[in-house]
Amino acid sequence: MKTTVMATMLSLTALALVPGAYAGPISSCAPDMSSCQVFEGSLLNPAPGAFFVSGDVLLIDQWTGQVSDVFRIFNDLFDTGGGTGLGVTALLYSEDLGNLPDPSTYSVNAVSIYESYGSGGGPIETDYYGNGTIYQIFSTDDGSPEPSTWVLMGTGAALLAWRRRRPMGRRV
Repeated sequence: MKTTVMATMLSLTALALVPGAYAGPISSCAPDMSSCQVFEGSLLNPAPGAFFVSGDVLLIDQWTGQVSDVFRIFNDLFDTGGGTGLGVTALLYSEDLGNLPDPSTYSVNAVSIYESYGSGGGPIETDYYGNGTIYQIFSTDDGSPEPSTWVLMGTGAALLAWRRRRPMGRRV
């Protein structure tokens, strides 16, 4: 009986710790603010004593032409209106997480950039240089094929079509 209770308690403790083991990467900045790594759904704060220039960076999906991610630096230190000012908090919103902000809330100084091509799964790094800082924005690849994939598929289809049209010759 005592062994069963101990085993049950150990199992429950292990299960309680499992969700923390799968936590995503944490966004962070270099101490000199020369670069920041930004991950989906992870709050970003500047180095102690530093701040960001507020605004939005809209990542545009290469295939759909639609906004797939929004990197937003909040104006929570000094608000100059229209989503601009100075801030100490940033967040990468994502279509994948279902938390894209409404387009009417984009800052007046919003910048649109194309999201880098992915490799069919995993994180995509898109770099943005703004106000003296290189932001390495890591978003999730939705599995869309690269442009070279379409060329390769088209070449293969053309070869198959050519092969079908070509006479097979005599069959013995």
